[in-house]
Amino acid sequence: MATIPQLSVTEIRDIETKVLAKLGSIRKSGRIIREEVLSILEEEATLLKYPIEDDELCAFVCKKQDKLFVYINTHIPKEKQIFAAAHELYHIWFDQDRLNQSEMLKSNTLENETEDINELRANLFAAMFLVPKEILINQLESLGIEKHRLKIEDIVKLMPIFLVPYKTVVRRLHEIDYISDRQLKEFLAVPDRDPNKGVLLYRKILQLNDSSQERTQEMFFEGLVENSIKLFENGQIDEKKLSYLLSLIHKSPSDFGLTSQEFTDEDWEAIMEDYDGDD
Repeated sequence: MATIPQLSVTEIRDIETKVLAKLGSIRKSGRIIREEVLSILEEEATLLKYPIEDDELCAFVCKKQDKLFVYINTHIPKEKQIFAAAHELYHIWFDQDRLNQSEMLKSNTLENETEDINELRANLFAAMFLVPKEILINQLESLGIEKHRLKIEDIVKLMPIFLVPYKTVVRRLHEIDYISDRQLKEFLAVPDRDPNKGVLLYRKILQLNDSSQERTQEMFFEGLVENSIKLFENGQIDEKKLSYLLSLIHKSPSDFGLTSQEFTDEDWEAIMEDYDGDD
């Protein structure tokens, strides 16, 4: 059985206040954030995205020489990448002590299976940030999902709208008093990783082909391309070193029009004509 968050009413209200204040300050109030959270994160830290074949490893944030770095594992489903990004934003904005640590954010922590109260705060912040109460209520009304008659397939329909994991939607429904404590426990007990039953089975039945379950395998090192090309153009690195740096994101100098050009037949003819002229 999944662990139920143990935050006090005061703590929950404090997190909600922080969410509303931040959404207002970045002019995102009344919006569904989805992938925009990654752009917001880039404004706060150097973002590194790279696939590591470990479903339990999600992300981490750390500070080195007064510069912030955030890593997101792009091997995990996109919905978890989005939630992990919002989770790390909490640490950046409200948890300065955490920034001096480089502990990996694990999948079980994202699912509230942790005794670390600060991680629970970060999870709640991420959930409220990505699934605002008023927008969630509007979506429930729009889809005709009735209170106290809610089914698993209704929750599954909400997942791609906000691009968040199944358990995040379940907890948000409980937090806005749309489902009872009993329903919360029942819905959290539904398998969400087995392709042949539970959440993933309902996704197939409903033919939801959104990108939330994609493992993007994306590679992104903020500033890598720009800085590498600048060094090359300034003569500080040669083409071989440029090729190596760009290979980290599966690119090559030719992708940016920087590779040495091969001679064409016309080029060789022109060169030979020059030699003939010298004779």
